[in-house]
This record gives sequence, C-alpha cells and structure tokens, in this order.
Amino acid sequence: MEYTTSSGVLAMPAHYALVPQEEMVYLEGGAFSITPEQVIQFGVNVVVNGLMFLGGTFFAAGVSMLGNAFVGTTLKTGGRVMKDFFSSLNSAQWVMLGVTGLLGGMYGLSLASYYYTQLVDPLVKAFQEAFAMTAAQAEAQGQLPAAA
Repeated sequence: MEYTTSSGVLAMPAHYALVPQEEMVYLEGGAFSITPEQVIQFGVNVVVNGLMFLGGTFFAAGVSMLGNAFVGTTLKTGGRVMKDFFSSLNSAQWVMLGVTGLLGGMYGLSLASYYYTQLVDPLVKAFQEAFAMTAAQAEAQGQLPAAA
C-alpha cells in the first residue's frame, strides 16, 4: 500500500478506510475442511440422483418405444400390433425392455418415497404431535396408573 510521509508522520492515502482488527480476522470458519460424512452424503446424492435420472430416461424411452408401436393403428388392431411388436424383439431389445421396466419401477418407487417423506410423513407427524397426549397429561387425567 502506498503511504506518504510529511514531516516524519505516516499519512495514509485519501481513499483509505480504517477497519478494526476484529473484521479482518476470521473468528470462525474460513478454513477448507471436508468431513467423511459430507463425502458419504455426496456419494449417496450422486447415486440416488443418477438412478432417478437414468430411471426416468429409460422409462420415457420405453413409453416412447411402446407408443411408436401404435402409430397408424386403431384400438381394434392394438392387440395384434402388440403381439407383433413383442414377437419381433431380438435379445438386445428384450434386455433393453427389461432394464427399462426395472429402472422405471425404481424411478417410480423413488418418486413415491420422495413424495411420502416430503408430504405425507410431515402431515402424519403433525397430527401425532397435535393429538398425542403425554404420559404426564394422561396420568393427571387418571387414564394411566401412577408410577409406584
């Protein structure tokens, strides 16, 4: 930093702002640290999100593949088209269809689990807390025998 002296006294530049030492020193934090729990959580997030992405993609591909089998057909001939469609699959397509079904099912289960934990579970806990009676309240009302 530039500084000037006039008659031996230190003079700071005109744009200098005085900052107390407490603001210049990190009291907490500032250090880069990653715990093993954070690494494990990151790995779990990558795997879960990756499976959800792959499951959704395979599910969409399977639905598209089945939807393309009905192009230009009517509902009357749909059964015949499906019979022809499944009989014309080679082994690689059967594997693809199986993987699609498996990952699509996993995707559906993960979405159901997500919506349960995000929507249903908090509601159940809220109702339990709202209507639950503590042991002390039940004992005070005479519904529980007193502890001996």
